[in-house]
Amino acid sequence: MAHRISFMKASGWTRLGLAGAMAALFSAPMLWALGSFGASDEAIHRAIVFGLSGLWLFVATFYLIGWALQGFIIRQKAPEEESDDAPPPRSAPPPRSPPPPKPGSH
Repeated sequence: MAHRISFMKASGWTRLGLAGAMAALFSAPMLWALGSFGASDEAIHRAIVFGLSGLWLFVATFYLIGWALQGFIIRQKAPEEESDDAPPPRSAPPPRSPPPPKPGSH
């Protein structure tokens, strides 16, 4: 079985968005612990806003990219699929023989 990557598949973009959202969500506490949001009491609020907005940004952006790309998809059958799905060619029916003569009709 052969595998290939298609950037036109919407579910791939949604999964990429979820991966980015999880990265933003999990990086917020680490950045807060490192002091990237400041040293005041407001730093925790900034970290929460950063995590939730990153979650929303990635999920919405990549979901919308996948949705928009679906508008460009043209479905085609591959040549080998066409031969499998096509009905078998009809053969000519066998020639009919004349009906047997009725007994006593001579």
